[in-house]
Amino acid sequence: MMKKLKKVLVLLLTAAFLLSALAGCGKKKNEEPKTDDKGSSQTQGEDKEDTKDDQNTPDDSQGDTQTAGADWSWPLPEQKELSIWLAWSCDYADDPNELRAIQQIEENTNVHINWVTVLGAEAQEKFGLLMASGDYPDILRQADAYYTGGLVQACNDGLIYDLTEAIPQYMPTYQGLRESSEKLSKDTITDDGRMVGLYTIASNNGVVEGERIWAGMCLRQDWLDELNMKLPVTISDWHDTLKAFKENFNCEAPLLTGSQNGYDVMHDFLSAYGVLGEFYNDNGTVKYGPLEDGYRQWVELFRDWYAEGLLDPNFISNDASMIPSAEYMGTGRAGASCNVWGFTADIFKIQGYNEDEDFFLTGVPTPVLNEGDPRYIGLATSELTKETLCITKNCKDLELACRYLDYWYGEECMFLDSLGIEGESYVANGDGTYSFSDTLHQQVANGEYPTLNAALSVWTLVAADFGLYNWAMYDPMYAGLRTLEAYDAWDQSTFDLMLPPCMTMTEDETIKYNNLYTSIKTLVQENTIKFITGTKPIEEYDEFVQSLKDYGIEECISYKQAAFDRYNAR
Repeated sequence: MMKKLKKVLVLLLTAAFLLSALAGCGKKKNEEPKTDDKGSSQTQGEDKEDTKDDQNTPDDSQGDTQTAGADWSWPLPEQKELSIWLAWSCDYADDPNELRAIQQIEENTNVHINWVTVLGAEAQEKFGLLMASGDYPDILRQADAYYTGGLVQACNDGLIYDLTEAIPQYMPTYQGLRESSEKLSKDTITDDGRMVGLYTIASNNGVVEGERIWAGMCLRQDWLDELNMKLPVTISDWHDTLKAFKENFNCEAPLLTGSQNGYDVMHDFLSAYGVLGEFYNDNGTVKYGPLEDGYRQWVELFRDWYAEGLLDPNFISNDASMIPSAEYMGTGRAGASCNVWGFTADIFKIQGYNEDEDFFLTGVPTPVLNEGDPRYIGLATSELTKETLCITKNCKDLELACRYLDYWYGEECMFLDSLGIEGESYVANGDGTYSFSDTLHQQVANGEYPTLNAALSVWTLVAADFGLYNWAMYDPMYAGLRTLEAYDAWDQSTFDLMLPPCMTMTEDETIKYNNLYTSIKTLVQENTIKFITGTKPIEEYDEFVQSLKDYGIEECISYKQAAFDRYNAR
């Protein structure tokens, strides 16, 4: 039992890393990590003791520019300090300043960071307490996820700086990256042309480029081979494949799915009908999936599959975050599911879940109705922009904060934060690729760390990073494994149905939208489940659509459309 728990824990840690969640790993070598019920580490940083003057009354000044000067160069002649709030945890370090790359960054800049860290599971609550205290650190990571109205409202409320003038003046590296891409330039400003925060920018070893599609459908290739069947392409192919899996391998969930949280197979099968589960883009017009005939066709499809026993019978209660797939996909209880690429190929065999020599999970392109139809993806897995940073009005040296953060957008800092220190944690191969050092590989082989990403976590912030993000760091981490092959299948899909994640609603729109949509979302989830399980006649679907209208879905669509139009006009 303990052996199995250890395997589950390792997979949880890997999932957290791949999904850009919080990095978690074991505190002492050869000891089990201590985790909370969310799988997050129990390490929590403490607020710094020193407070700043007038913290409850942020003003509109640009802060003291005591470090200003035309000849700005690193490291600074005398040490300066800043404070940064972020959700982070790593049981190998109690404070990010213990990480080797962070220490090197401090040496390179002579800026010491007082980190204020919270657990991801507690971030919303801790952020609320932080706002109530008025004792804000200089810099906040991902405040838009916790502050009602996002960074625009935080700026309008006087909490954070408007950086529209500061960025061109103090952040040449960030500004240069913005100007290198029309989409990036659009995604990093507000509807009225302001820059109220900074965005983590995705890159391939420094080249600005959206990450490859990192999640999608996968299935048991060894089962297909045994049945002499080809990879399913159309919805009809998928039906035949799932039916064959059930009849020949007696799996309890031919198609593993869930209705709670996370990314899920429902998105992939929905997109075959030209719709998504919520709001989507239909050639410039915002539509809502459950109102459309395509959503009803998908419901009827899954209703039939559920009746045939092709769907997971426990999908109502299952979490759709992909983490439970180890116990299903790895053991033969399921034949197909959605997964991240790191959980494909023979990874579950390597982890000991399956001893079949031929076990293999193959990434499968998004299903279509007819061969040749366009393939669509329903999750933002390849955006140029990621998490945000903002500078609070409590920061007394705006230029220092901007200059320091700008350093994180350079390649020197990018390699430090993604791979560690050259010659110690990684080596350059001379052809534009990189490999982790023999030291890290030996530490994993010796059992000091369960995986390479765990070994790397003593060097960098891993998934809690910011600045110029380097998604190519996964290549050396999984070198020699076949998990990266899933990218080739999933990259065949486009994001044409998706609304841009960077579009924003106004404060008034947000309030009205939230007042309506909470009930609408519940209505959709409850009725979709009832239709699929057969507890509600499909003949009542039109009544369901009318209920959505009665609840105000058309008003919600209008707010999304207005936000989409403003985004397009940026």
